[in-house]
Amino acid sequence: MPWKPRKKTVVLMAATGVFILLFAQWRINSQPLSANDSENLTNSVPGLEPLEQAAFSVGLAEFIEVETVEDGLGPVFNGKSCAECHAVPSVGGSEPNQGVARETRIGRLFNGVFDPLDGSVSVNRGGGLLQQRAINLPGCPLKGEVVPPEATFVSLRISTPLFGAGLMEAIPEATIVENASRNGGRPNRVFNPDTGLTELGRFGWKAQVATLHQFAGDAYLNEMGVTNPSFPHENLPQGQPIPTGCDTVADPEDDGSGVTAFTNFMRFLAPAPRRPVTDQVQQGEQVFSEIGCASCHVPTMRTGLNSVAALSNKPVNLFSDLLLHDIGTGDGIAQGQATGSEFRTAPLWGLSRRDRFMHDGRSKSTEDAILRHGGEARNAVNGFGGLSPSDHDALLAFLGSL
Repeated sequence: MPWKPRKKTVVLMAATGVFILLFAQWRINSQPLSANDSENLTNSVPGLEPLEQAAFSVGLAEFIEVETVEDGLGPVFNGKSCAECHAVPSVGGSEPNQGVARETRIGRLFNGVFDPLDGSVSVNRGGGLLQQRAINLPGCPLKGEVVPPEATFVSLRISTPLFGAGLMEAIPEATIVENASRNGGRPNRVFNPDTGLTELGRFGWKAQVATLHQFAGDAYLNEMGVTNPSFPHENLPQGQPIPTGCDTVADPEDDGSGVTAFTNFMRFLAPAPRRPVTDQVQQGEQVFSEIGCASCHVPTMRTGLNSVAALSNKPVNLFSDLLLHDIGTGDGIAQGQATGSEFRTAPLWGLSRRDRFMHDGRSKSTEDAILRHGGEARNAVNGFGGLSPSDHDALLAFLGSL
């Protein structure tokens, strides 16, 4: 594999954090973070040790780096950098509004079983996530993947924001499971290739990813086409063998240091700060609880003991139980133990910095997103519809403060 600065960077980190911090800052300053960035929310959690701060800076530099074919990009992919899909309003956020959701997931029911079209159940058509772009090399005929005729479920999804992800990862499993016993919902149990175990899912629209390291490795392969120790095998374009001349870098294309850098950035990324809490906002938070929204959008959990002091025993004001619920907006796609009708309760912190809502981004306002809820959320939606004008406006003001 061609030499990349990040390999030398990560190796040197343990020996000279100052050099790494300066080197990472140079790389960050050499390219814009985000054209949408007006608040500069790309900050580390308070209280990091110097080497942890250096790891965050190195990770940020890697997160915004544009991958090339020489780095292992492709042969089919969706983006050339992590920041391409996590940019609004700052690096680490959700995807820019280009009119449609960037990610397309597909599948079907085959003999009563969900089939992601990856060959595990029936035919292989390239798997449950489309890679919609292809590298441009002389003699390489590849084009981006399209929805195959077998797919009966087609789900468009926007990228989830990553602010505060390390705090979410640090919440004890028992705390999350306790939410299920108290308020309903259920955890998603998913296979983690890093450990070979089935673990509690926390990340992604269906809590289909257990850890940030798994999240980073999965995205490196499935969004950018870069193989790594956690995900060492190239995607087969539309399920067909990769043509000769379309994959010029030996696998794994990342030796694991890139995935580690992405993980450090996400783990140490601070939550978006809350906007001012006025009397109306306080009224709205009370209404939010009274009509039942807070039973799933749990306001606060706490992290447990953590090897990183900045993540240890901290409040996590995420407004989510991180559990699966059927709220009537199912997309048919099963992931882990999540059925096609279930989604993870979306964390609401940072809500005021988003310009699209729900998994598909079709809701352009928080009120529209509320009204799309059904299923287990039907009573809360009915309660919302029966609010007085004052309570209605206060609830929306509360959501606008998050």
